[in-house]
Amino acid sequence: MFRNNTDHKLKVEAIIKNINTISLELKKMKELSQLLLCDLTLHFNHPVEADDFKETERNNPLFEEFKISDVAPALYSFPT
Repeated sequence: MFRNNTDHKLKVEAIIKNINTISLELKKMKELSQLLLCDLTLHFNHPVEADDFKETERNNPLFEEFKISDVAPALYSFPT
């Protein structure tokens, strides 16, 4: 019975940790989407020449590729 309780507690702690990780990743995604929305708003309110925009994009990408794979291992880390 005691071992069963310990296993349950470990599973619950792992689930809580995973929820916190997912929450942090969702906050990052929200911030990124807000930045992209600002970029779109600025672009459509103050359009630049296509060549200028392509040059800027080559030098400074608007955003880094978001990798959700960092979260995936945490989803399956709790013991079964």
